[in-house]
Amino acid sequence: MPFGNTGVPQYNDAGSQTMRLNTFRLDQHGLARLFGELEAKIMNVVWSLEEPTVQDVVARLGKRANYKTVMTVMNRLAAKGFLERRKVSRAFVYMPRFTREELMERLSREVLDGLIADFGPAVLAQFVEAVEEADRARLTELAELVESKLTREKRRRA
Repeated sequence: MPFGNTGVPQYNDAGSQTMRLNTFRLDQHGLARLFGELEAKIMNVVWSLEEPTVQDVVARLGKRANYKTVMTVMNRLAAKGFLERRKVSRAFVYMPRFTREELMERLSREVLDGLIADFGPAVLAQFVEAVEEADRARLTELAELVESKLTREKRRRA
């Protein structure tokens, strides 16, 4: 599922796939921050249908969806590793490579890794502030998570 500037899967030294985000759009929401708008819509449709064809996705997207455009985007999503496809009769059916939850977890980790690498402690401080502003109860949850991690780390070192 990883992709770099070329959109081609990348692998680490152990042969496991790694992920690289190309873009993060602050003016968008949800998956559209990470994918193009049509890519995000297509991923949502594929998650909602069981092994759809391009025609199934076009039908779900509505009248304004162009078959060839949707097919091209779905093939690119498959090439990037987000979708898998297999031929059934004369058409390809597509399946998501990851559940929505798995993908969100992987992508959010990639975004955080990049922010921490680029901005260091400032990101952590802003993250805590944002959590507090969004939901004070989550701040307690975050503190408990940090404490649990620190306790495990101490045990491991002992």
